[in-house]
Parts: sequence; structure tokens; C-alpha cells
Amino acid sequence: MLEIRYSEKKKMIIKKYNRVLFITNIFKYIPWQATAAMGYILVFSLLPAFQTLATAAFVDSADLVFKGEQAYESVFLPLFCIAASLVYQNMMPMVNNLISVSAQNQLRIVLKTQVVCKQTRLKYQYLENEDTCDLIGRVCQEIDRKFWEAYVNLLNGVRLGINIVSMIVIVMAHTWLGGVLIIAVSIPLLYLAELMGGSNYQMEKDVESLKRRYHYFGQILTEREYAYERKLFGYSSLIKDKYKKLFNQSYQVETKILRKSYTHMKSGSIITILIGMVIMAILLPSLERGNMSAGIYIGLVGAVFGLVQSMSWQMSSVVLGLARLKEYLKDYQAFMDMEEEDEACTEPWIDENFLFQSMEFRNVTFRYPGMGDDVLNNCSFQLNSEKTYAFVGANGAGKTTITKLIMGLYDTYEGEILINGRDIRTYGYAERKGMIAVAFQDFARYALPVDQNIHLGNMGEYDEGQVQKALDKVGLWDAVENMKEGIHTNLGKLEEESTDLSGGQWQRLEVARLLYARRAINILDEPTASLDPMAETRIYELFRSVSLGRFVIYITHRLGAARIADEILVLKDGRIAEKGSHDQLAALENGIYHAMYESQRKWYE
Repeated sequence: MLEIRYSEKKKMIIKKYNRVLFITNIFKYIPWQATAAMGYILVFSLLPAFQTLATAAFVDSADLVFKGEQAYESVFLPLFCIAASLVYQNMMPMVNNLISVSAQNQLRIVLKTQVVCKQTRLKYQYLENEDTCDLIGRVCQEIDRKFWEAYVNLLNGVRLGINIVSMIVIVMAHTWLGGVLIIAVSIPLLYLAELMGGSNYQMEKDVESLKRRYHYFGQILTEREYAYERKLFGYSSLIKDKYKKLFNQSYQVETKILRKSYTHMKSGSIITILIGMVIMAILLPSLERGNMSAGIYIGLVGAVFGLVQSMSWQMSSVVLGLARLKEYLKDYQAFMDMEEEDEACTEPWIDENFLFQSMEFRNVTFRYPGMGDDVLNNCSFQLNSEKTYAFVGANGAGKTTITKLIMGLYDTYEGEILINGRDIRTYGYAERKGMIAVAFQDFARYALPVDQNIHLGNMGEYDEGQVQKALDKVGLWDAVENMKEGIHTNLGKLEEESTDLSGGQWQRLEVARLLYARRAINILDEPTASLDPMAETRIYELFRSVSLGRFVIYITHRLGAARIADEILVLKDGRIAEKGSHDQLAALENGIYHAMYESQRKWYE
């Protein structure tokens, strides 16, 4: 379904987001910078024609002065015009660079805010899909630079267009055949450049996918969190080979893009040089007959070869850029068209009168977008507030999927999910966030002060007393109290005065954050999977001791931790295969739970 919706939207993109709208937004985001850049480019576009006429006037005036037919002062005006144009050419680029820096800084603020907010609001399914992840990476990476360079490229297209038209007018005033030749050759060259620009962007998409993958392996080779295992296991050579293979693939594609662009531009350059030489030959008879002055001839020769440079390199480069812009805008609109989760950025709404009573899955069937097999298959169970529950099963049995459906990260399931007898889809997203708290296996370690780490669990009014109470419940208060700044001590290694915690302390901090959240439904989704089985059991027992009166679901594949639950539900093939207490299930000698427990018994003895 995801791929179908994505494809359908992509077909409509060019109608919805074109270059006109792009320019409108640029003037909306950076009005004075966009106007200044446009003014600079427009003046720059007229300089070649201006310099051609000024040079011709200077040469002719100087010739007449040497012949004694004109006053010496007559050369001052054309000389001043030439000098002014040279000063503008040399001084204004520096000013333009300052405008560019200011524009990109402002675009960074506006566009980064937009794309971050958009990413925050996206439906969760896009974040687990490889194609849409690649799309998000292409669009959001350096978006400020891409927008500004695209705008400058558009302006350069206008500049070169004016430049070429003005020069063709001057050339055709003296040889219409030369102007026709330039036009006849330029049209197919520009058309080919546009086609190649679109082709290059498609190849650049492949490069971005390769870069994302080799950057991941680069992180393994360089970042601190992998340092211990790199040294211990000595796997660097294996990861290095993977990195090198992907890097070389990326390099080969990028080289192919550059080679195609260079070949196109060079071939265009050779053709336009030949045209320039033909035009010079065509103009010679007019010079010999006296129908054209030496100044005009010299000015036109310089103009023709300047036009050659514009046609062969600059214009081809601009057209390639415009073709890439067209493809980028398609991707940008596809990103902006991705479905959003209502109230995704809204703070959790906690209903103080909400009292959890029951949760029920009725014949729930679910598969992830793009996958062929169902993860949950006609799955049914009921949970009541009086008990704590544990879901167990092999990896891939659907345990974490149940957590995602309860949280509302996916709503493309069949069947019903009920909380207090009410369909979960009828609860607002902010309301669901206000009733559910989850500690995941890959919990975050925030480089923030201790109290802020805990306050993240409930971003309502800050309550220092509750922070201290949560720390005390998980057995961290003594350690935090002895830190230099107490609960205001920065954690991690980002700040110079920071204090890092042990793995077990970070996990206790995660439990404290969950306690501070004060949600009616609490889910621990294997947050201790990195610990040894005994340490994991102690963390779960800790949570049980400090969460009395709260409804708790434990998700685990280690059965020692499941023992603390009142009722255990065993998942197999996407449905509940067994349920009961630990003692009941362990007594079933031919049961799934019994076999799993016997295989793990030695971990806990």
C-alpha cells in the first residue's frame, strides 16, 4: 500500500510544485537576499554586450585620435565604461558571496525547521521503509545549500539567456548567417544537456543510497561507541572491506556522471569554437570592404568567443542544473506529500480521570508495508488492569509489533484493538500518548543534565520533587546526590564537566523516566536485552517493586524476566499459542513455553 500511494503521488508532483512556486517560496523565505542576487545577475548578464560595444567604441575612437580626426578626450567615456565593467566584475562577486552566506543561513533556519517538523509529523511507516528513507535523506540533507544553489542556477540561466540573446542580436546585426548558426547549434546542445541532467539525477539517487550505507560502516570504524568491540574482536578489516566496496561503487557512479558531463560540455565547446571561426571568416569581407570598423570587428570576435564559452560550459552546466532541480523538486514534493500523523507534534494529553480497565485485541491481522507475510495473524487476547502481563516468543514472533500497534504507530491492521472497550483509533494521538509510556530495547542516552533526562518522560510542568522521588525509587539518588552539580549534572561526554554512567545506571535512569511519565499503561519492550539474564531479571524486579498500582506489560524473549508477570502470553506464528502463569506453562511438558524455559534454565541457576 505504501509503495502504491507513494507512486501515485509522484505522478502528480510536477503539477503541484514547479519552478515558479519554487521561486515564489525563495522570495518568501529570503526576500532581500533573493532580490539583491537577482539585481546582481541581471547587471552581470548585460556586461558582455556592454563590454563589446565599449571596446568597439574605444578602438574606433583611439584609431580616429591617432589619425587626428577626433579629439583625445573622445576615448575617455568608452575607457571609463570598460574600467567600470571590470571593477564590477572583480568587486561585486565578493559582495555576492556575502549575500550567498546570509541567504543560506536564513534558508537553513527556515527550511531545516520545516523539514524537521515534517519528519516529526510523518507516519511511522515511512521511517521503516527503505525507499522513503532514501527519499527523506536526498531531500533533507543540506537542503539550504540545494535551494540556494538551485535559485542561483536559475538566475544564471536568466543571465546567460540575456547574455546570449544580446550577443546574438549584435552578431546578427553584422552577419545574420552567424546568428542563425549559433541558434541552430545551441538548441540541440541545450536539449541534450537537459536530458543528461535528468539522467544524472537518477544516478545520483543510487549514489545517495550507497553513501548512506558506507557512512554507516564508516561510523562503525570511527565512532566511540564501537571502539571497545573493534579492539576486542578485531573486526575492522571486515568492516573496512564492506566500506571500501560500497565507496568504490559510489565513486564509479560519480565518475560516470562527471565523465558524461565533461564529454558533453567538451563536444559542445569544440562545435561552438568551429562556429566562432566560421563567423570570423564571414566577417572578414565586411572589414576589408570598410563596411565594418576594426573596433566592431575586434569587439565581435571577443564577443563570439565569449559566447562560445557561455554556450559550451556555462549554459550546459546551467541546463544540467535546471534538469536536476526539476527532479529534486519532484522528490521534495513527494516528501512534503507524505502522510502525517494528526497531533504528532502535540504534547501528550493526560486525562487525570482516565482509569485503565482493559485492553483487547480482536482478530488482529497485520503485515508491514511491502512485506508479503503477516506478522500477526488473527491474533486475539484480553488484558485486565488487575494483572501484569508478559509477552514472550522467538525473535520475529510479533512481540514488538504488538507494542507498535498499541502506540498507534501503525493503523493499517485488520480487526479491532480496544482500550476500555473503545476502539483505539477513536482516541486522539495526543490522548494515546498521554496514556501509554514505553521503554524500548534501544533506549536513548541523552547528553543532558540528570533532571532533564527524567523530565523528558513528561514535558508538562517540571516537578523537582517527583524527579528526586523517581531517582530514589530506582536506587540512583545516592549516586546523583554525590555528583558535583547533583541532579543538574550533565551526563554523557558532550560537555567538559559531564559525568558518564554505567550501562546499568543508564537503564535505571530509563526506568526513572518511565516512572516520572506517570502513564496508566506501561510497556517494557526488552529495554534490558543488552544485559546478562540475571541483571535483566533484577531490572524487571526493580520496576515491579516501584510500579505498584500501575498496569505493566513486559515484552521479552528471556523467560526468567517473564516469571515476575501474573500472566504470560506465548506468541507463535503471529497469534497467542499459550497463556497462563509461569508455573502453569512450565508444567506443560510438550508446551512451547516449557521447551523455551528448559533451554534457558541454566541462565538463572
